[in-house]
Amino acid sequence: MMEKRNLRPWMAVIFVLAFALDIFVVSGFLGMWFGVWGTLLHELLLALLAVLLAALFRADLRRVFPFKWPRASRVAGTLILWLGTFLAAMAVTMLVSYFFPQEVLGAGQGVQDIVVSIPVLLALFLVALTPAVCEELAFRGGFLGCLRGMKSKWAGILIVAVVFGAFHGSVWRMIPTAILGVALGYLLVETDNLFYSMLFHFVNNAVPVLLLGLLSLVPVQESAGDIEAVQTAMSSHLPLFTVAVYMLYACGAPFLIYIGNYLIHRGQPGYDRGLFPREKRKTLLALVGSSAYILVIGVIMFLASFGAIMRGLMPY
Repeated sequence: MMEKRNLRPWMAVIFVLAFALDIFVVSGFLGMWFGVWGTLLHELLLALLAVLLAALFRADLRRVFPFKWPRASRVAGTLILWLGTFLAAMAVTMLVSYFFPQEVLGAGQGVQDIVVSIPVLLALFLVALTPAVCEELAFRGGFLGCLRGMKSKWAGILIVAVVFGAFHGSVWRMIPTAILGVALGYLLVETDNLFYSMLFHFVNNAVPVLLLGLLSLVPVQESAGDIEAVQTAMSSHLPLFTVAVYMLYACGAPFLIYIGNYLIHRGQPGYDRGLFPREKRKTLLALVGSSAYILVIGVIMFLASFGAIMRGLMPY
Protein backbone atom coordinates (compact mmCIF):
# COMPACT_ATOMS: atom_id res chain seq x y z
CA MET A 1 0.00 0.00 0.00
CA MET A 2 1.34 3.42 -0.96
CA GLU A 3 2.39 5.48 2.07
CA LYS A 4 0.58 8.78 2.56
CA ARG A 5 2.72 11.92 2.94
CA ASN A 6 2.24 15.37 4.36
CA LEU A 7 2.25 18.25 1.90
CA ARG A 8 5.47 20.31 2.02
CA PRO A 9 5.93 24.10 1.76
CA TRP A 10 7.67 23.89 -1.63
CA MET A 11 4.57 22.21 -3.03
CA ALA A 12 2.64 25.42 -2.33
CA VAL A 13 4.35 26.99 -5.35
CA ILE A 14 2.80 24.33 -7.62
CA PHE A 15 -0.63 24.92 -6.10
CA VAL A 16 -0.36 28.70 -6.55
CA LEU A 17 0.77 28.42 -10.18
CA ALA A 18 -2.10 26.05 -10.98
CA PHE A 19 -4.63 28.30 -9.25
CA ALA A 20 -3.25 31.38 -11.03
CA LEU A 21 -3.63 29.68 -14.40
CA ASP A 22 -7.26 28.85 -13.65
CA ILE A 23 -8.20 32.23 -12.12
CA PHE A 24 -6.38 34.61 -14.46
CA VAL A 25 -6.41 32.69 -17.76
CA VAL A 26 -8.91 29.82 -17.96
CA SER A 27 -11.73 31.67 -16.17
CA GLY A 28 -11.70 34.38 -18.83
CA PHE A 29 -12.23 31.86 -21.64
CA LEU A 30 -14.90 30.03 -19.66
CA GLY A 31 -16.71 33.32 -19.11
CA MET A 32 -16.67 34.11 -22.83
CA TRP A 33 -17.85 30.64 -23.82
CA PHE A 34 -20.42 29.90 -21.10
CA GLY A 35 -21.39 33.29 -19.62
CA VAL A 36 -22.33 33.16 -15.93
CA TRP A 37 -22.00 29.36 -15.99
CA GLY A 38 -18.30 29.88 -16.71
CA THR A 39 -18.03 31.05 -13.09
CA LEU A 40 -19.27 27.67 -11.90
CA LEU A 41 -16.89 25.77 -14.17
CA HIS A 42 -13.88 27.85 -13.13
CA GLU A 43 -14.65 27.30 -9.42
CA LEU A 44 -15.11 23.56 -9.91
CA LEU A 45 -11.82 23.42 -11.79
CA LEU A 46 -10.13 25.24 -8.89
CA ALA A 47 -11.32 22.62 -6.41
CA LEU A 48 -10.45 19.79 -8.80
CA LEU A 49 -6.91 21.11 -9.20
CA ALA A 50 -6.46 21.18 -5.42
CA VAL A 51 -7.64 17.60 -4.99
CA LEU A 52 -5.66 16.28 -7.98
CA LEU A 53 -2.43 17.96 -6.89
CA ALA A 54 -2.83 16.67 -3.33
CA ALA A 55 -3.40 13.17 -4.71
CA LEU A 56 -0.44 13.54 -7.10
CA PHE A 57 1.79 14.39 -4.14
CA ARG A 58 0.41 11.28 -2.38
CA ALA A 59 -0.97 13.32 0.51
CA ASP A 60 -3.57 12.04 2.95
CA LEU A 61 -6.69 13.67 1.48
CA ARG A 62 -8.60 13.36 4.74
CA ARG A 63 -5.90 15.41 6.46
CA VAL A 64 -5.58 17.98 3.67
CA PHE A 65 -9.36 18.40 3.35
CA PRO A 66 -10.62 17.68 6.88
CA PHE A 67 -14.36 17.40 7.48
CA LYS A 68 -16.02 16.59 10.79
CA TRP A 69 -19.54 16.87 12.14
CA PRO A 70 -20.03 20.53 13.22
CA ARG A 71 -20.65 21.58 16.83
CA ALA A 72 -23.31 24.15 17.70
CA SER A 73 -20.95 26.34 19.76
CA ARG A 74 -18.43 26.44 16.92
CA VAL A 75 -21.12 27.28 14.37
CA ALA A 76 -22.22 30.18 16.57
CA GLY A 77 -18.61 31.23 17.07
CA THR A 78 -17.99 31.13 13.33
CA LEU A 79 -20.97 33.40 12.64
CA ILE A 80 -19.96 35.89 15.34
CA LEU A 81 -16.34 35.81 14.16
CA TRP A 82 -17.58 36.51 10.63
CA LEU A 83 -19.60 39.52 11.80
CA GLY A 84 -16.65 41.03 13.64
CA THR A 85 -14.26 40.41 10.75
CA PHE A 86 -16.81 41.69 8.23
CA LEU A 87 -17.26 44.96 10.13
CA ALA A 88 -13.50 45.45 10.31
CA ALA A 89 -13.06 44.68 6.59
CA MET A 90 -15.94 47.00 5.64
CA ALA A 91 -14.43 49.85 7.66
CA VAL A 92 -11.15 49.40 5.79
CA THR A 93 -13.02 49.21 2.47
CA MET A 94 -14.98 52.41 3.16
CA LEU A 95 -11.83 54.21 4.25
CA VAL A 96 -10.04 53.25 1.04
CA SER A 97 -13.18 54.09 -0.96
CA TYR A 98 -13.19 57.61 0.45
CA PHE A 99 -9.84 58.32 -1.20
CA PHE A 100 -10.25 56.08 -4.29
CA PRO A 101 -14.01 55.76 -4.92
CA GLN A 102 -13.91 55.00 -8.65
CA GLU A 103 -11.26 52.30 -8.30
CA VAL A 104 -12.98 50.50 -5.41
CA LEU A 105 -16.43 50.70 -7.01
CA GLY A 106 -15.09 49.37 -10.29
CA ALA A 107 -13.32 46.48 -8.54
CA GLY A 108 -16.61 44.95 -7.39
CA GLN A 109 -18.74 45.90 -10.38
CA GLY A 110 -18.26 42.60 -12.23
CA VAL A 111 -19.66 40.46 -9.40
CA GLN A 112 -22.51 42.94 -8.87
CA ASP A 113 -23.44 42.73 -12.56
CA ILE A 114 -23.68 38.94 -12.31
CA VAL A 115 -25.83 39.09 -9.17
CA VAL A 116 -28.39 41.56 -10.56
CA SER A 117 -28.65 39.75 -13.91
CA ILE A 118 -29.81 36.36 -12.57
CA PRO A 119 -32.40 35.11 -10.01
CA VAL A 120 -31.40 35.40 -6.35
CA LEU A 121 -31.29 31.64 -5.72
CA LEU A 122 -29.05 31.10 -8.72
CA ALA A 123 -26.85 34.00 -7.58
CA LEU A 124 -26.57 32.41 -4.13
CA PHE A 125 -25.47 29.15 -5.77
CA LEU A 126 -22.95 30.73 -8.15
CA VAL A 127 -21.59 33.61 -6.03
CA ALA A 128 -21.93 32.28 -2.47
CA LEU A 129 -22.15 28.49 -2.21
CA THR A 130 -19.84 27.44 -5.06
CA PRO A 131 -16.93 29.76 -4.10
CA ALA A 132 -17.38 28.87 -0.42
CA VAL A 133 -16.84 25.18 -1.17
CA CYS A 134 -14.37 25.33 -4.06
CA GLU A 135 -12.14 28.20 -2.88
CA GLU A 136 -11.89 26.76 0.61
CA LEU A 137 -10.90 23.38 -0.78
CA ALA A 138 -8.25 25.13 -2.86
CA PHE A 139 -6.84 27.80 -0.55
CA ARG A 140 -7.50 26.57 2.99
CA GLY A 141 -7.31 22.91 1.98
CA GLY A 142 -4.58 22.41 -0.60
CA PHE A 143 -2.59 25.65 -0.33
CA LEU A 144 -2.65 26.06 3.46
CA GLY A 145 -2.19 22.29 3.76
CA CYS A 146 1.30 22.77 2.28
CA LEU A 147 2.17 25.36 4.95
CA ARG A 148 0.63 23.80 8.06
CA GLY A 149 3.95 22.15 8.90
CA MET A 150 5.67 25.52 9.39
CA LYS A 151 6.83 26.41 12.91
CA SER A 152 4.53 29.43 13.11
CA LYS A 153 0.89 28.77 12.29
CA TRP A 154 0.45 32.49 11.58
CA ALA A 155 3.08 32.44 8.84
CA GLY A 156 1.03 30.01 6.77
CA ILE A 157 -2.25 31.76 7.57
CA LEU A 158 -0.90 35.15 6.50
CA ILE A 159 0.80 33.88 3.33
CA VAL A 160 -2.39 32.18 2.15
CA ALA A 161 -4.51 35.21 3.11
CA VAL A 162 -2.33 37.62 1.10
CA VAL A 163 -2.31 35.35 -1.97
CA PHE A 164 -6.07 34.81 -1.57
CA GLY A 165 -6.59 38.59 -1.55
CA ALA A 166 -4.27 39.13 -4.51
CA PHE A 167 -6.07 36.44 -6.54
CA HIS A 168 -9.30 38.42 -6.39
CA GLY A 169 -7.92 40.43 -9.27
CA SER A 170 -7.73 43.95 -7.83
CA VAL A 171 -5.36 45.73 -5.49
CA TRP A 172 -8.40 47.61 -4.17
CA ARG A 173 -10.06 44.39 -3.01
CA MET A 174 -6.84 42.81 -1.79
CA ILE A 175 -6.64 44.26 1.74
CA PRO A 176 -10.25 43.61 2.90
CA THR A 177 -10.23 40.18 1.23
CA ALA A 178 -6.92 39.34 2.92
CA ILE A 179 -8.44 40.34 6.29
CA LEU A 180 -11.25 37.86 5.70
CA GLY A 181 -8.66 35.32 4.52
CA VAL A 182 -6.83 35.54 7.85
CA ALA A 183 -10.03 34.63 9.69
CA LEU A 184 -10.71 31.77 7.26
CA GLY A 185 -7.24 30.32 7.71
CA TYR A 186 -7.41 30.71 11.48
CA LEU A 187 -10.72 28.84 11.55
CA LEU A 188 -9.26 25.88 9.72
CA VAL A 189 -6.07 25.71 11.79
CA GLU A 190 -7.95 25.97 15.10
CA THR A 191 -10.83 23.61 14.29
CA ASP A 192 -9.21 21.28 11.71
CA ASN A 193 -12.57 21.30 9.94
CA LEU A 194 -13.21 22.90 6.55
CA PHE A 195 -16.92 23.11 7.33
CA TYR A 196 -16.47 26.24 9.46
CA SER A 197 -14.35 28.14 6.94
CA MET A 198 -16.85 27.20 4.23
CA LEU A 199 -19.72 28.46 6.41
CA PHE A 200 -17.85 31.73 7.08
CA HIS A 201 -17.13 32.14 3.35
CA PHE A 202 -20.72 31.34 2.35
CA VAL A 203 -22.26 33.84 4.76
CA ASN A 204 -19.81 36.54 3.71
CA ASN A 205 -20.76 36.11 0.03
CA ALA A 206 -24.46 35.48 0.63
CA VAL A 207 -25.18 38.67 2.59
CA PRO A 208 -24.49 41.13 -0.29
CA VAL A 209 -26.36 38.84 -2.71
CA LEU A 210 -29.44 38.88 -0.47
CA LEU A 211 -29.18 42.64 0.06
CA LEU A 212 -29.01 43.26 -3.69
CA GLY A 213 -31.97 40.93 -4.13
CA LEU A 214 -33.99 42.89 -1.59
CA LEU A 215 -33.05 46.20 -3.20
CA SER A 216 -34.27 44.91 -6.55
CA LEU A 217 -37.73 44.40 -5.01
CA VAL A 218 -37.99 48.04 -3.89
CA PRO A 219 -40.04 50.07 -6.39
CA VAL A 220 -38.01 52.88 -7.92
CA GLN A 221 -39.82 56.13 -8.76
CA GLU A 222 -36.92 58.06 -10.19
CA SER A 223 -36.11 58.04 -13.86
CA ALA A 224 -33.17 56.07 -15.23
CA GLY A 225 -31.31 59.33 -15.77
CA ASP A 226 -31.71 60.32 -12.12
CA ILE A 227 -30.47 56.92 -10.94
CA GLU A 228 -27.46 57.12 -13.23
CA ALA A 229 -26.68 60.61 -11.92
CA VAL A 230 -26.76 59.37 -8.31
CA GLN A 231 -24.49 56.42 -9.14
CA THR A 232 -22.05 58.72 -10.92
CA ALA A 233 -21.97 61.09 -7.94
CA MET A 234 -21.34 58.21 -5.51
CA SER A 235 -18.56 56.82 -7.67
CA SER A 236 -16.80 60.18 -7.84
CA HIS A 237 -16.92 60.92 -4.12
CA LEU A 238 -17.93 58.87 -1.08
CA PRO A 239 -19.40 61.05 1.71
CA LEU A 240 -17.25 61.19 4.85
CA PHE A 241 -20.45 60.60 6.82
CA THR A 242 -20.73 57.11 5.29
CA VAL A 243 -17.16 56.27 6.28
CA ALA A 244 -17.86 57.54 9.81
CA VAL A 245 -20.90 55.28 10.17
CA TYR A 246 -18.87 52.20 9.20
CA MET A 247 -16.12 53.19 11.62
CA LEU A 248 -18.70 53.44 14.40
CA TYR A 249 -19.97 49.97 13.48
CA ALA A 250 -16.41 48.64 13.51
CA CYS A 251 -15.82 49.67 17.11
CA GLY A 252 -17.66 46.50 18.11
CA ALA A 253 -15.46 44.30 15.92
CA PRO A 254 -12.76 43.51 18.54
CA PHE A 255 -15.33 42.18 21.02
CA LEU A 256 -17.19 40.20 18.36
CA ILE A 257 -13.96 38.58 17.17
CA TYR A 258 -13.00 37.76 20.77
CA ILE A 259 -16.41 36.23 21.56
CA GLY A 260 -16.40 34.24 18.31
CA ASN A 261 -12.93 32.91 19.08
CA TYR A 262 -14.04 31.95 22.59
CA LEU A 263 -17.02 29.97 21.29
CA ILE A 264 -14.84 28.17 18.75
CA HIS A 265 -12.53 27.01 21.57
CA ARG A 266 -15.17 26.68 24.28
CA GLY A 267 -14.37 23.89 26.73
CA GLN A 268 -10.73 23.60 25.68
CA PRO A 269 -7.85 24.38 28.09
CA GLY A 270 -7.59 28.13 28.51
CA TYR A 271 -11.21 28.61 27.44
CA ASP A 272 -12.94 26.65 30.21
CA ARG A 273 -13.18 29.38 32.85
CA GLY A 274 -15.69 31.72 31.29
CA LEU A 275 -15.56 34.52 28.76
CA PHE A 276 -13.43 36.94 30.79
CA PRO A 277 -11.57 35.09 33.56
CA ARG A 278 -9.23 36.99 35.87
CA GLU A 279 -6.11 35.98 34.00
CA LYS A 280 -7.44 37.72 30.88
CA ARG A 281 -7.91 41.16 32.37
CA LYS A 282 -5.16 42.54 30.13
CA THR A 283 -6.96 41.11 27.13
CA LEU A 284 -10.18 42.81 28.24
CA LEU A 285 -8.36 46.13 28.64
CA ALA A 286 -6.84 45.71 25.16
CA LEU A 287 -10.30 45.07 23.72
CA VAL A 288 -11.75 48.12 25.43
CA GLY A 289 -8.81 50.24 24.31
CA SER A 290 -8.98 49.16 20.66
CA SER A 291 -12.76 49.59 20.52
CA ALA A 292 -12.48 53.04 22.13
CA TYR A 293 -9.78 54.04 19.64
CA ILE A 294 -11.94 53.06 16.67
CA LEU A 295 -14.94 54.78 18.27
CA VAL A 296 -13.02 58.04 18.70
CA ILE A 297 -11.92 57.95 15.05
CA GLY A 298 -15.52 57.38 13.99
CA VAL A 299 -16.81 60.22 16.14
CA ILE A 300 -14.16 62.61 14.78
CA MET A 301 -15.13 61.66 11.22
CA PHE A 302 -18.81 62.09 12.04
CA LEU A 303 -18.26 65.55 13.53
CA ALA A 304 -16.09 66.56 10.57
CA SER A 305 -18.75 65.42 8.10
CA PHE A 306 -21.48 67.18 10.08
CA GLY A 307 -19.42 70.36 10.14
CA ALA A 308 -18.92 70.17 6.38
CA ILE A 309 -22.67 69.77 5.86
CA MET A 310 -23.42 72.76 8.07
CA ARG A 311 -20.87 74.92 6.25
CA GLY A 312 -22.51 73.98 2.96
CA LEU A 313 -25.90 75.10 4.25
CA MET A 314 -24.72 78.44 5.59
CA PRO A 315 -25.29 81.44 3.26
CA TYR A 316 -22.27 83.43 2.18
